[in-house]
Amino acid sequence: MKKLLLACSALSLFAGAPMAQASVGTYNVTTTWYEPETQPNDSIFKGTFSYDSVTHTVSNLVGILSESMTGNMTSGYPNDTMTWLTLSSQLVSWYDAALGGTFAATFKNANTSTFTTLFGGDGWSPAAGVAAGGVYAGFPTAANNPGNAYALIFVPDNPLTALSAAQISKLAYADCAPGGMMGAVCMTGTSVAGYGAIGTMSGVPYSQSITAAVPEPETYAMMMAGLGMVGWMSRRRKAQAAAAA
Repeated sequence: MKKLLLACSALSLFAGAPMAQASVGTYNVTTTWYEPETQPNDSIFKGTFSYDSVTHTVSNLVGILSESMTGNMTSGYPNDTMTWLTLSSQLVSWYDAALGGTFAATFKNANTSTFTTLFGGDGWSPAAGVAAGGVYAGFPTAANNPGNAYALIFVPDNPLTALSAAQISKLAYADCAPGGMMGAVCMTGTSVAGYGAIGTMSGVPYSQSITAAVPEPETYAMMMAGLGMVGWMSRRRKAQAAAAA
């Protein structure tokens, strides 16, 4: 009986483990850049990430980025006909004490090579993209374009807090996927306040919303089953003790 009780307790604790780790949570994020030249389409990043509120660490940022120059958004996501790029490589993250939160960027490729470095810079950051005029990495040879893309989000110390204007101004994206309509120039979204220039198609950061991800129903079911079994075993032991007395 003790073994069964221990097993039930272990089941309950296992199921509740994600909830017990109060410092770590999983969140959904939607970031939008307003694109005046491709209306009604905007550039949108929809993703998920993990956040540790103790270390201010963002991890596992993945999602999809829309290409506003394709399809149409009149029917609304996910039934729109825009092309969506998969961004699955979080390669960059840093904490900004002045802004009170953490930046994180996830990329289409497993590297950060996005813009040309002919004009200096790190080849990916929004500032480097502005300095390069949005020209792709590998320029002037189109075949050398790695076709990278990324979305840069900002997570406040309290992820569910609405972003300030200063924080929104630092959101950015780039899309250098081959076959675009802009030749050597990547599609980008930046702000004058954040980086000194708007995006290559006048795209600017517009909004970002973060919501807590809901745990899978199976997790709740497992936890409740474990707690239920523990309660049942406890009542049974009390009943047996009362009968023996």
